[in-house]
Amino acid sequence: MTAERYLDELGAALRVRGAARRRFLRECRDHLADGMAERGEEEAVRAFGPPAEIAAAFDAEVAARRGVRATFATVAGVLATGGSTLALIHASSPGAVAPAAWAIAFFVAAQVAGVAAALALVQALVLRRSAMPPADAMLLARRNGCALVAAGVTMFSAGAAVPGSGSAPLILAGPALVCVALVRVLRARSFARRLDGSGAHAVRPPLEDLARLVSLPIPALGAAQLLLVTTCAAAAAAFLRDRAEHAAAGQALVTAGIEAAAIVACFIVLGRALGIRPGRRGGSAGRLPGLE
Repeated sequence: MTAERYLDELGAALRVRGAARRRFLRECRDHLADGMAERGEEEAVRAFGPPAEIAAAFDAEVAARRGVRATFATVAGVLATGGSTLALIHASSPGAVAPAAWAIAFFVAAQVAGVAAALALVQALVLRRSAMPPADAMLLARRNGCALVAAGVTMFSAGAAVPGSGSAPLILAGPALVCVALVRVLRARSFARRLDGSGAHAVRPPLEDLARLVSLPIPALGAAQLLLVTTCAAAAAAFLRDRAEHAAAGQALVTAGIEAAAIVACFIVLGRALGIRPGRRGGSAGRLPGLE
């Protein structure tokens, strides 16, 4: 195979477009030219490797890079929206009382935003220097998207629950960053969808990702065990928080029950999309090697 034909096949196999594609092909052409000067054209082409494999590896690298950047933008957007929401609450009308439905929506959405952003951040930090399988790239995009939508719902619920007026720059800063992050997430997701294997269901248990990130022996928990531990811990925290605020024991128990029910409901509705429980067929694509 000639070098020109090899580059044509490599270009046809690449899914990435734009400046990244042009730069990669230019670098490949330069490497081939150096190899031909040393070993001859045929040997240089053979040593370069199959075009489809080289293209898939580079596409995976681009998907990982875009996913990680989108994750950092998402975390910034979620944090900024949290700040904007606090500014909105502090600017609420004196004596405003939040309806129960909006208050529950606010607390549930805030927790979903935080959990989804944390899952995405840990995954991105674990995979930031490695090729990211297409299924994992799609999972990262879903986690980021869920975090951004939940952050928006959090702020909307706060505004609906305790209306008032405040500083426009402070209130709009969070939503503005969320919009920027959403563009990055959609771009990363659009590219990941074009890669082979993107339709597989990825499961990345958060404690296993965390163990790799901090290099500590964190016990691995199955989906059901993780749900049980999380539900009990969150319900206990909600109960203690209400009691610390001088709520009656019965009222604190109701709050703890609502917290537990919200976690179970979110796990059922979002667990598969967030990659913390297997799909209907028990798929385990994307599990961490050596930690199954």
